[in-house]
Amino acid sequence: MTTTPDTPRIEYRRLAFGVYLPAFLRMFGAALCGIYIPLYIADLGASKATIGMVLGAQAAGRLTADLPAGLLVSRLGTRHAMVTGLLGMGLAFVLAGAVPGVILFGGCLFVAGFCSALVQISQLTIMRHAMPDHVRGRALSLFGGNARLARVVAPLLGGLMVQAIGYRSVLWCNAGLLVAGCGLFGWLSPHQEVETSPPGEAPLSGVLRLVKEHGRLLLSAGGILLVLAMLRTSRSILLPLWGRGMGLSPATIGMVVSAGAAVDTFLFPLSGIISDRKGRKWSLACNLAILSLGLLALAAVGSTLTGFLAATIVIGFGNGLGSGINMTIGSDLAPKGRDTGPFLGLWRVVTDTGAVLGPLAVGALAQALALGPAAIIMSCGGLGCVALVAKFMPESRGLRH
Repeated sequence: MTTTPDTPRIEYRRLAFGVYLPAFLRMFGAALCGIYIPLYIADLGASKATIGMVLGAQAAGRLTADLPAGLLVSRLGTRHAMVTGLLGMGLAFVLAGAVPGVILFGGCLFVAGFCSALVQISQLTIMRHAMPDHVRGRALSLFGGNARLARVVAPLLGGLMVQAIGYRSVLWCNAGLLVAGCGLFGWLSPHQEVETSPPGEAPLSGVLRLVKEHGRLLLSAGGILLVLAMLRTSRSILLPLWGRGMGLSPATIGMVVSAGAAVDTFLFPLSGIISDRKGRKWSLACNLAILSLGLLALAAVGSTLTGFLAATIVIGFGNGLGSGINMTIGSDLAPKGRDTGPFLGLWRVVTDTGAVLGPLAVGALAQALALGPAAIIMSCGGLGCVALVAKFMPESRGLRH
């Protein structure tokens, strides 16, 4: 970026309309169909364990792609990688609404997750270079706020669409939003391109070098974010199946989830302020503690609609205090220049492992025990990690400049 007086204003406007707005459309589409995917799979006759496995397919796709995506972003540049990822996700959801059977549906989710790794790493690479350290927490909490704002309205709208047209309608609507986001990014995104990597260093050698240089950070900070990812993705199976077990309609489940998402959304500015002023560890500890208590409340008082609603709101409150925290810590720790993409790929390998394990763990525990014990076990894991944050995790704010 040049240093002319008008450049910051122009670039920030392009970030708003060329990066944040496409991200909002992508997240709105994900929220539109997210909680109805497990209900759709259940409607196809799948067991709870199978539902967990199919839901984990999307996260498994991201996990598989994280390292290749980081290297591709480094070699191709953020613009080409972002466009490829968005179009690939759109095609995957078009096919998901057309294919018969659970196995093919899971394959489409795997492809969507694979392409989403390109999108997320490109997005983080752009923000790592565009935003200075002292405002990065607020800038990336706004990304988290994007997702939370989408989840306020989208589940309710999705529930109405499902009842009126069927489950496939929300999948195809998601595909349309992804294509629209791709068009906006290509038209309005910042012109600045992040430095690409020269072909001299072999990809595997570069990855091994980054592991050697940054392995301790990836293990300590990334391991805790792995557990947070497990807690967050466990909601995607716990909440809809909990409501289904109570006999609630899809529209009612959507209303309850939207209420929790509304609380989640209102707190994202506070998350950014805490992250930038008090430190990333404060934001992460509050996030883990209250989110875990919300899962515990779901098991304790979730047998009635009022209790289910209250527990969902507590979960939303806790999750709102960690808006964008995964992206913020990963961006803090990432080196600048051509190593940014590969490092963020490694970071997402660690944290996306948690996103894969969350639905799998809940599905297996619910199949073996019940949804209530599954929620309690996940909650205990989250509460245990709060102590690990204080003792082992470094404060990432200002660690790299």
